[in-house]
Amino acid sequence: MRVTSFDISQRAFVVFDATYFRKGLISHADASGAGAAVEVHLLNGQAHRVRSVVEVTDGYVVLEVYQRRPELSGAQSPWLGVAPPAAGPNAIHHAAIAYESMAAVLVTPSEDRSSARIGFNAPA
Repeated sequence: MRVTSFDISQRAFVVFDATYFRKGLISHADASGAGAAVEVHLLNGQAHRVRSVVEVTDGYVVLEVYQRRPELSGAQSPWLGVAPPAAGPNAIHHAAIAYESMAAVLVTPSEDRSSARIGFNAPA
């Protein structure tokens, strides 16, 4: 079996661009309500949980992203918009990401804690 690598130049079009990160993402996150989570998934399989947008250019975007550490996997890490308050030390970092390397942007509304839950951790 022959394994070939994916050539990024083979993509016919780029879905995400500067306009999306200047306007679209902010409106999608705001529409999802306070505490929404935003994740950027890359073609290489890596994902970043986004805290805010730092800089938008024509070829790439600089995002303020949360550290991916196992001990933080269940922690709340919401979208805070363009000018968030200061974070704790080593909690965030900046990631410069080319639009061509993006596979998906997921905007997840915050969990409605007032709705009924099922399972072992459900209130009695």
